[in-house]
Amino acid sequence: MAPEVANFAVVAVIIVGLVSALSGVTVWLVKALKPDSRLESPNPLYEQRLDQLQQSVDAIAVEVERIAEAQRFSAKLLAERSETPALPR
Repeated sequence: MAPEVANFAVVAVIIVGLVSALSGVTVWLVKALKPDSRLESPNPLYEQRLDQLQQSVDAIAVEVERIAEAQRFSAKLLAERSETPALPR
C-alpha cells in the first residue's frame, strides 16, 4: 500500500473518531442542560398540600396578630388602672 493512502486512512480514522467523540459530548451536554420535564409539572398532590400549608400559616399569622392585639389592649388597661389613684378609706 502506498504511504499516501496509509496516511489518508489514519487521518480519516482520526477524523471519524473525533467527530463521534464530539457528537457524544454534545449529546451529553444537551441532555445535562435540558430542564427536566418532571420539574416543570409537579405532582398535583404536592401542589394541594402546599396550598393547604400556606392557608394554615396565614390563619396562624392572623391568630397571632389577634393575640398580640389583645395583649396590647390588656397592657393598656392595666397601665391606665395603675395611674388612677385609689379611693381613700
